[in-house]
Amino acid sequence: MTPTLPGDCLLQIFSYLADDSKSLYAFLRVNRLWCVNAIKYLWKQPFQFALILKSTPDYTSHHRRKTGKLTETFITCLIHNEIISGGSIQNKKRTSARVPLVSPPLFNYVGFIRKLDLDDLGLAIAEWAEYIFSPKYNRDASSVKLRNAIFSVLIQQKSTKYTSIKNFRNDNSLIGEITMKIYKLLMNQIPKLDCLSMKPGGTDRFFSSTSELLKVHLEKGAWFNHITKENMSIIHYPRADVCLANLVEFEWKILRTEATTSEQFLIDLSQICTKIQRIEFDMNKPCRPQDLSILEALKILIESQTCLEEFELKNCILDSHHIMVGLNNRVNTLKRLIFRQVNSLKLEFISGIANLYNLEELRYYGGSMGSKDAWPLSFTHFPVLKVYEIDDLFPTAIAVNPDAMVSNYCPALRTFIYNQRRYYRAESTSTIIGSIGVHCENLRHFECNAEICSITILQLAFMASPNLERIILTNDRLSLKIDELLMMARLKKLKYLELNGSWNFKAESLYHFLVLSQPPLSTIILSKNSCFEDPHLEVLLNCLEGVLTTFHLTKMTKRLGLDMRRQAKDKIENFLCRRKTNIEEE
Repeated sequence: MTPTLPGDCLLQIFSYLADDSKSLYAFLRVNRLWCVNAIKYLWKQPFQFALILKSTPDYTSHHRRKTGKLTETFITCLIHNEIISGGSIQNKKRTSARVPLVSPPLFNYVGFIRKLDLDDLGLAIAEWAEYIFSPKYNRDASSVKLRNAIFSVLIQQKSTKYTSIKNFRNDNSLIGEITMKIYKLLMNQIPKLDCLSMKPGGTDRFFSSTSELLKVHLEKGAWFNHITKENMSIIHYPRADVCLANLVEFEWKILRTEATTSEQFLIDLSQICTKIQRIEFDMNKPCRPQDLSILEALKILIESQTCLEEFELKNCILDSHHIMVGLNNRVNTLKRLIFRQVNSLKLEFISGIANLYNLEELRYYGGSMGSKDAWPLSFTHFPVLKVYEIDDLFPTAIAVNPDAMVSNYCPALRTFIYNQRRYYRAESTSTIIGSIGVHCENLRHFECNAEICSITILQLAFMASPNLERIILTNDRLSLKIDELLMMARLKKLKYLELNGSWNFKAESLYHFLVLSQPPLSTIILSKNSCFEDPHLEVLLNCLEGVLTTFHLTKMTKRLGLDMRRQAKDKIENFLCRRKTNIEEE
């Protein structure tokens, strides 16, 4: 007998491919053991896999058919589970005659679902409705019988009344009733949901560059709009409290409905879920006065979580203390804080972040600050901070306030990223990078895309952090000489170096740096460089022989000699070939 891995080992291996639907589908055909374990990951988030091309023009009628078949399997599984459990639909009239046509599925697929995006589920139901009344479907007698059985069981109505898609589409109450029944069965049958995405109403997030096939769902009165109206009531269905009790992740995109409805949903959820570890909240629009009640409800939800580790806020104007008060009440558990396009009229509304002393990751992407006062968030506030990132914040008055310093040392910081691609201010760059050089000694990743007027601040930062492994520098506005930096720096662990813009240096300086540092520099990327010539490449090939595996040059001012380019290609390819051979022999 051929030996095989136990199911527990297969599950562990398949977990590394949980987002690779093609590989998981291939595993289904190996044998039954592989099939049983792969199906658990395929149905962990089935609608995400089915609609993976929803935002691209590549979604065709073939994909609609696959989505329709998957949704039909999902619905028949719901019906079968309800029937064998003696649920409410078992006692309805006409059901008994239709039950034999709903054949039992091979697996209890619904029981595998752990991640549910209600947008994806709503779109899948809408696509199924299009699919079951397509001409090809109607020509298959067995398919029509199955469709009629589903209609009879779910809504106690003959589908023959809707023999044309036009008539079916005109009855908007029908699709709403079908969706309500599906949601009720779903909440009753999922034993445990890990992730819930509540982002209905935002059809534009799907269809920014979508195929013509899906644009039917953007039309006024389309099924998708009627389906998503049921999303807000999902929390009130029987056993929803059991299904959602152990929720780990919650994602929300503000609904285009009344603020009171959204507010009540968040409050109800806070009474059911107390173990959420990650919350992502997207306002998707400027805050209106009536939206303050939503922020208050969000504060209640945050405060009710006993193990909240990550909070991400998007597209919001902070003009109140609600969110910061809620986060400060979770100071003992919160480790990651991410703001994307969050504007604040006053710095006092974000200064409360400084009290979150257990943060390990702080990222601020975009947004506009109404105040030009000194930046209130020094990385020295956070003794265990590992990642500190600021990206395109306006205005760029991020001068670190010395009075905000709480320590002279930031031992845990490993990643520092400061990108100001649109808004340049040299004083801010000098201040924040200078602070890195003074307070941080254990950096591993340094990235900066901003206006740098002096190499001195970079020299201070690199000399203070000898364990740097990855450096990415971009300076498109000024031409800077870095010979002195190369002569002084000793980076013995540097593995990745990327220089974008006019960084000028001599081949002798590069040789001096590589010889004295002897870094395991495997990747070098240069872009828009005006000084790199054949002598520089010769230094790299000689000093990094047997180490360099990736070397990219793009938009260079000077063209390298053909012989040097061939020599570089041959050396790198030969080294990679030898390394592959050694690995195979081992």
